[in-house]
Amino acid sequence: MTESSRRLSNYLAERERSGRAKKIIALALLALLLLLLVWMTLNYLQNGRVVIPFITTTTEAVVPPEYLYSIAGPEGADALTQPIGVAVSASDRVYIVDNKSATVRCYDVDGRYRFSFKTINDGANKALVQPARVAEGPGGEIWVTDRRLRSIYIFDRDGAFKRKFAPEGDAPEDWAPIWVSFDAQGNTYVCDIGLTSEHQVIVYDSSGVEVARFGKTVQAKRMLEAPGGFYYPNGVAVAKNGDIFVSDSNNRRVQVFDKAGAFKYIISTSGTPRGVVIDKEQRLYVVDAFAHTIDIYNLQGKRIAGFGGNGVELGKFQYPTDIAIDKRGRLFISDRENNQVQVWGWPTTTLIPPIEVPKTPMQWVICLSPLLLFLLPLLRRKRSFVVTSDFVEGMALAEMIHLMVDRRFKWLVPAAEMDSYEGRILEGVKLGDLLAGTAHSESDVVELIEKTGITRPTAILLTMSQRAGRLATEDSDLRRSAQSMGVEVFDRMTFVDTFGGRAASTKDAG
Repeated sequence: MTESSRRLSNYLAERERSGRAKKIIALALLALLLLLLVWMTLNYLQNGRVVIPFITTTTEAVVPPEYLYSIAGPEGADALTQPIGVAVSASDRVYIVDNKSATVRCYDVDGRYRFSFKTINDGANKALVQPARVAEGPGGEIWVTDRRLRSIYIFDRDGAFKRKFAPEGDAPEDWAPIWVSFDAQGNTYVCDIGLTSEHQVIVYDSSGVEVARFGKTVQAKRMLEAPGGFYYPNGVAVAKNGDIFVSDSNNRRVQVFDKAGAFKYIISTSGTPRGVVIDKEQRLYVVDAFAHTIDIYNLQGKRIAGFGGNGVELGKFQYPTDIAIDKRGRLFISDRENNQVQVWGWPTTTLIPPIEVPKTPMQWVICLSPLLLFLLPLLRRKRSFVVTSDFVEGMALAEMIHLMVDRRFKWLVPAAEMDSYEGRILEGVKLGDLLAGTAHSESDVVELIEKTGITRPTAILLTMSQRAGRLATEDSDLRRSAQSMGVEVFDRMTFVDTFGGRAASTKDAG
């Protein structure tokens, strides 16, 4: 073995080890990309929008949620008019309090109307009179407050009346519950404005036993005045740590209490807060009825985003009142005077919507269809050959150069040699049109020369061949070197044996 051959062999062994590692990394990245495409397709089919995983929206986000669609109900008697309260159940039903008809209407999360209900059995009262808010309670029951009837009524998920909420102990007979909601432990939170002097929040455990009561009526002249006092509390949201966030509506603020009802701090708002909710990312959403906006805060009270504004066009509100979140993280907002509930979603979010595995062959076909994109380059790709002058001359002498004229083949020569082919015609074939001058990688050429000691022209041909994957030459030494680098090599006879029949057929068909 010559010194040049030995050095080339060592260099190739080193390149093979490096190349193997690069191929493994490339295959791993390709697999991840394929999984991402499949995931995004499933996500889009089931959620109507693409969410990109691993791109998170933190509490410092400045890009607000985006409008998705609206729920307005069917035409006619069941049309949605002046919606105020809204709740989304774990079973993807949307319950909306229709203020004008004193009715609760039920929809699917995609907006398809299902049914309405208002019938109760409470002595002389046989129907809701002034329902205000709705919430899903433990076990999937639907709880509805009625301010005029001073009660909370409980229905099954299909709207059938079950009972009136009767808390254990001394129930406040003169109360007027305007809000009801629940925490993760099943505790019930009620905003009561029954007595002029006792605007308060009452907390019951899952058995209906009162565990906390806090607040009194205070009309604050300044935002931070009279902490712990309320003036028409209109909403309650509970954080993971148990802190209680109360929208102190006519005092234009949100107050925060610990789980026992002890005051902690005040969040200043821009207007008149009504409904409040906290998402899984622990972001606080506050509906501002008279600013016609929804403001978003972190739990320390820093405003991080907002959206809406007064108007009748898409994405605008007229007196929004309440807000709810579904399990996909989408926001459902009652838009009272526009007679609709608007649905919004974060453009990028860590709330990755749940997706289901396809169940039918057609669903699998649609899901996996993005993988076809990877086949298109293969179908359109030409076979590239680095070709030397002796191969071209040999094909011409054998009167077979026409076999090289095939749309499946691309013939590459070093850019510096292209001038020698321009203007030449062999067997009626213009070599300037047949061949393509191609630049080489100078760094690869220099490295190959330094590691092996071969000549520069040979190094240029070998590096170009390694990139193209094929070399056509009559030089047996050059073929051996290229073959040792993993290049597919052809001399004239090998090329004719491999492609002669197919190339001729393609030429004849053209």
